[in-house]
Amino acid sequence: MGKPTIIYVAARAGLSKSTVSLVLQSSPLVKAATRELVQRAMQDLGYVYNAAAAGLRAATAPAAPQTSGPMAALSCDLTHPAEAAFAAALQSAAAARGMGLALLTKGASNNAPWQGRKITTRLAEANDPATLFALHPLAPARLQESMAAQTATRHLLGLGASPVAFIGGDTAAPLHQQRLAGYQARMKQAGLEPLHIAGGQDYAQGRAAIEILLTQHPNCKAALCLNDDVALGVMAGLAARGIALGDAFRVVGWGDTPASAAMGLSSLRPDLPALAEACLSWLCDGGAGGCDIPLSLIRRRSSMGGA
Repeated sequence: MGKPTIIYVAARAGLSKSTVSLVLQSSPLVKAATRELVQRAMQDLGYVYNAAAAGLRAATAPAAPQTSGPMAALSCDLTHPAEAAFAAALQSAAAARGMGLALLTKGASNNAPWQGRKITTRLAEANDPATLFALHPLAPARLQESMAAQTATRHLLGLGASPVAFIGGDTAAPLHQQRLAGYQARMKQAGLEPLHIAGGQDYAQGRAAIEILLTQHPNCKAALCLNDDVALGVMAGLAARGIALGDAFRVVGWGDTPASAAMGLSSLRPDLPALAEACLSWLCDGGAGGCDIPLSLIRRRSSMGGA
């Protein structure tokens, strides 16, 4: 190895180059433990930070957009209400830390020489989102999908709606598997046989699935849906048949998108501020572990009735 550089220090410490740079700049965003890792790596390698030279380079470099902290590629489909809401929460959490959130095109994000960590959440699992920052497979923060499904299923059963169906989803998708597993676990605890109407994850799937459910399983009086899009399709199908929502048939969606409140849809709401803060902490503080983020069941007319 030749003369040690910041890249060697980052590799030695197991951190990103941008995190090491923050330590060298005495940034308050860096935790003490992370700072100690960098300092130990510098000592091991004999690296000496030349603040004067760094200042000279900054002063003589040509004008260009500057960043003052770690950069991350964020996978997010801004055309999807739930993911757009997460992006907004992330922007607010970043602003509270004195950071900014920059929007890049797909081409720019794919070609960018990212030196920082990558933020991806379970809200973004599409293979080719319409609008995105970048696409990466791992998540620093996990939504409690299975637990939320159990909560929603328990809610519907507690209202006397039995059996409860689960509508939508691909059994091969990890996210869908978690939601379906939580639903199945709660149904089995209640001594009931799970009923899954598999398929897509959009409005059309909800319309099609409710027709199948009402025709082939007329005793079913409630459904937990994979997401709010599916749930809204279910609601439209019920309305077309003249079935009273929340009284004759109860529905719970997932995501608590803006349409949920407007349409009176009960839905599982992720704690987006907590999710955003967890992602930023993971990015800025060099943490390697993840954390679980809860979802809250928002009860509205679609499950509670009283229209």
